[in-house]
Amino acid sequence: MTIKVPPRIKKSIDSLHFSPWMAPLGLLVVCLAAYGLLFPFLGWYWDEWPITWIAYKLGPDGLAHYFETNRPYWGLIYRFTTTILGAVPWYWQLFGLFWRWLGAVLVWEIVRTTWKRCEFMALAAGLSFALWPSFTQQSIAMMYGHFFIVFDCFLASLWFNLKALDNPRKAVWWLQAALPPAALNLMAMEYFFLLELLRPLFLFAAVEGEISVKNRLKKTALYWLPNLLVFGAVGYWRAFLFPHQTHNYQPVLMAEIKSTPLQALLNLLSTVVKDLWTVLGAAWGQVWRLPDSSLFSLRTSLVYWAGLVLLAVLVGLLAGLAGRKAGRSEKKRWSFLWIALAGLLVAGIPFWVTGLPIGLGFPNDRFTLPFLLGAAILLAGLLDRLPGKFGLRAGLTALLVAAAVGLQVQTGLAYRKDWNTQRNLFWQLNWRAPALQPGTAVVSSNLPLRYFSDNSLVAPLNWIYAPDNHTTSMDYMFYYASVRKDRALKLEPGQDIYQGFLAADFKGSSDRLVMIDFQPPACLRVLDKDFDPVNPLLPPLMREAAKSSNPGVIVPETNSAFQPHQPDAVVFGQEPAHGWCYYFEKASLLAQQGAWQAAADLGDEAFALGDYPNDPIERFVFIEAYARSGKMDRARELSEETLKITPLVKAPLDKLWERIGK
Repeated sequence: MTIKVPPRIKKSIDSLHFSPWMAPLGLLVVCLAAYGLLFPFLGWYWDEWPITWIAYKLGPDGLAHYFETNRPYWGLIYRFTTTILGAVPWYWQLFGLFWRWLGAVLVWEIVRTTWKRCEFMALAAGLSFALWPSFTQQSIAMMYGHFFIVFDCFLASLWFNLKALDNPRKAVWWLQAALPPAALNLMAMEYFFLLELLRPLFLFAAVEGEISVKNRLKKTALYWLPNLLVFGAVGYWRAFLFPHQTHNYQPVLMAEIKSTPLQALLNLLSTVVKDLWTVLGAAWGQVWRLPDSSLFSLRTSLVYWAGLVLLAVLVGLLAGLAGRKAGRSEKKRWSFLWIALAGLLVAGIPFWVTGLPIGLGFPNDRFTLPFLLGAAILLAGLLDRLPGKFGLRAGLTALLVAAAVGLQVQTGLAYRKDWNTQRNLFWQLNWRAPALQPGTAVVSSNLPLRYFSDNSLVAPLNWIYAPDNHTTSMDYMFYYASVRKDRALKLEPGQDIYQGFLAADFKGSSDRLVMIDFQPPACLRVLDKDFDPVNPLLPPLMREAAKSSNPGVIVPETNSAFQPHQPDAVVFGQEPAHGWCYYFEKASLLAQQGAWQAAADLGDEAFALGDYPNDPIERFVFIEAYARSGKMDRARELSEETLKITPLVKAPLDKLWERIGK
């Protein structure tokens, strides 16, 4: 059966043609689909919190101190951008998206300038760079926006160099324009340093077929020479003048080669093969996973699949038009292959030398960033070699783009969930503890946060409780008990606690520890030293830590000596609706002050909501409030309800009644 296309529609399709402006626009649409849909609902993650806190509480000097032993010239970029964009999380999401899109546009320009009339290959390279699935941390937009600024500097410099070949009369100007961004890339960070070695390969490929091999080599050397001098000068500075080059990472490979050379080289070969497979093969295995049902409602799923189908159609149409642009006389060139392979090899050298493990997923997928250029060119070149008939290469490109966008959207939803969980953590902590005595450390079990560490959460804790402290002496610290027990955290009474935090220091005491547990949908709880040590619903470490919990460092709102502070709504969002957890936290605060009748009244309001606790221990505060305010029958009724939920609460419940009896 043959499907006949109406002549008018067929004529309209045949009349379409590819224009260069379509590629940047198409790349923008794809980047918005992958990273821009959720930008108002995402925030700060991982190292972004410390950097943001330092920028807005300690100022430029604090940032300079933070970056001085790491990447001082990269720190200068942060000092500029943080001054411009301020402390609004969604600004930074757009910031990161812009630099990712610009990088994709530059890759498109580089490929179409190096391999003339290969418009499909250039478009496919730009799309691949924008979406390569080995890297899924784009939602950490402030941090990786600055990564892509540096990456884009290298790409822009390379493109300027290639433009010099195309414009001999203005070659001097283009070559001069290529030097500053190249220097910034080389001085800012080490991730993209060795990509500079790809420059002569691109230049050599760009003059392919024009002149003899000997003259091509001379021309390549001539146009590379200015950047080679910059590369050599910065390399000398890094190797001999910069005192902190190996401050964070040591060249462990060199030591291994000196110790066991054969075994070290075999291990290196194995690592190279494994990492290349991770970036090129295993990364694409992620894109075929179905959405997580916990993040996708039925309506969200329908929109998700419909959006991917529409995007695939648009990308397929654009790729088909770009493929038509090349024409039948286009000579198929294979120079892309050795450039791509060289790009993949030099990208991995910094990590193979320092022994850093390249992997997929947070946080080690950041090490795949330098591979994006070589990987994108390799895939684009292979797709370009497919036959153009029947829409094969356009269709396959559309399928890969849609799948990669789907992965990035799914990952973005996971980041949104983490951000909401973190905001709920601090709102509930603030309800329970309107103010804290300075020198307090908040200690928690491991929280259900994938893209944060306890180090990350120190910054928002100080942002909320010490908003006016702009000194290098921090008032508060946040610890995961499992991470810090054998280091900074000491549970013995009367012990000093000291913790360096990048550009500031914390000094506290083991007598000022607040132990909390937060496992949503359950409410945040400040652990009770009477019954939580025998609470089997807690991890063993937190049962032990509960013995050192001191709620006395929590300052009630009635204490005029301390000013209560609320989370900044611009950063943490508007205060959540007052549901069960709000009444639980406020009742717990009143119980701490001995205001039993007021706590019991809140209990009446809470149970009237029709909502119920997600942790049976949450009933304990109301059991005690009812018992101490003379409502013993209601207290016993709640106790019986709690035991019916799980007999595991019997031991802590007995301890609670023992305290009430005293």
